Amino acid sequence: MSTASKEIQALTATQFTTPEKFLKFCQNDGKPHGGIINGQSVRGSMNATFDTIDPGSLETLATICEMGQDEVDAAVIAGQRAFHGNGVNGWRDIPVEEKCALIMKLVELCERDRDALLACEIRDGGKVSELAEGDFAQIRATAEYFCEVAKRIPLGDGSKMQVADNIEGYTYREPWGVVAGIIPWNYPIVLTSWFIFPALLSGNCVLIKPAEDTPLSALYIGKLAEEAGFPPGVINVLPGRGELTGQFMAEHPGIRYISFTGSPGVGQHILRTCDRHGTRMKREMGGNGAAIVLEDADPQAVARMIGRHTNQHFGQTCCTIHRVFVADKIADDFIDAQREFFSELKIGYQADEGTQLGAVINSTQRSRILSAQQDTVTRGGQPILAGGAAEVAGRDGYYIKPAIYRASPDLNCNPAEVFHAFATICPVTDTEQALQLANSTPYGLGASVWTKDISRGVELAKRFRDGTCQVNCHNTIAYGLPYAGQGISGGPGAGVNCEETFTDYTELKAIYVADYPDS
Repeated sequence: MSTASKEIQALTATQFTTPEKFLKFCQNDGKPHGGIINGQSVRGSMNATFDTIDPGSLETLATICEMGQDEVDAAVIAGQRAFHGNGVNGWRDIPVEEKCALIMKLVELCERDRDALLACEIRDGGKVSELAEGDFAQIRATAEYFCEVAKRIPLGDGSKMQVADNIEGYTYREPWGVVAGIIPWNYPIVLTSWFIFPALLSGNCVLIKPAEDTPLSALYIGKLAEEAGFPPGVINVLPGRGELTGQFMAEHPGIRYISFTGSPGVGQHILRTCDRHGTRMKREMGGNGAAIVLEDADPQAVARMIGRHTNQHFGQTCCTIHRVFVADKIADDFIDAQREFFSELKIGYQADEGTQLGAVINSTQRSRILSAQQDTVTRGGQPILAGGAAEVAGRDGYYIKPAIYRASPDLNCNPAEVFHAFATICPVTDTEQALQLANSTPYGLGASVWTKDISRGVELAKRFRDGTCQVNCHNTIAYGLPYAGQGISGGPGAGVNCEETFTDYTELKAIYVADYPDS
């Protein structure tokens, strides 16, 4: 194997020392963390709490109050009051330049407390530092991008058109009002940023429901928003379980729009609930990403690149690669290189130097992944690396070994998303067979082609039934291009990270004006 190939490594941890500011935040003077409603900490009427833990050590980090129906009602009322103000000075009426200034002040405070927010990602979310640092950078990138979009796309009246002899018509664009973001546990800082900045800049007030496994970053950002000077009620944080707090939010008719990221089953349930009272919902609901490796590709280098993407956040990334279709001619070499890459992964605690594969987020995920590994074998997958539980000396976390399997075109041994360093490798006879197999899934979030022939790769990429189609790269995002899913992976609207994301958080009306009829 070439030296260049060996240099392609998995995302890796540097030694991380938990900052005192994070520990003090978690301790919260010995009290459970309340939700943030109308600028105040709220304990919750259900008198229920839950612990958030470090998945790599099972250490309890903080105790959190669970928000119930009363708190959702209160947050909606606070958001509506902040949105409308006294009719002229609500959040919707604040000039975009002032909104941008507040948002950039929040970004500056996040950067001031960078180490504490990194601790949220590393300790609460289980990430290695190389990934956590990249995620943290998205706070500023998202804010700056959507500030520019907000200055470029005007709300209010559109251009007028004559629709009849005495009738003019035009569009009127306005924010929804109170909108909610249901944020998953795998990318809490990134997805909170992707939600709140376009939603706020388009004039909405927001309710953030962080995942119960990773509530700390949203609560920390909510605290910083108060320090930045956001009016009470503009940013509200409602921690709790999805089946309680999330359900109460989906059932509330005062929430006009919901942005959801999570599993298809939960997303479809929320969609049906929202539809009862007309709340709009945009959603990203996972994937089972495919990679097609053509016969001209370097099997060693590409195997390691694909391995790096498959292992991103230990496979707990919605758009990553879990199904590989590789040309017969290079399949054996590719499989050997893939086996070597995954065998080399250093399994360990996420805050320890050199760790590349840490613990999964919770015991439920651990059980699901181990069951999926067994199911793949039952369906006919041939183990290359068999997976199974892993142990890390001195740690009691949810550790699992990587798993890869050899498949054949007649087997459907990897039908559903498995959130781990897990993949099936299927040798194929031609690109048409590879494309048919790659598209034979209800998901459609991300897929890639790997080849030296760029033109050929682009033509194949255009034929994927996925929202993000890539050549010689994967897990790629860029501000200005949509990140969205097709099939059960997502919809409607433009997903995130583009101008259409901003307009998704607005409502468009048609206004018709006729002359008053003569008496």
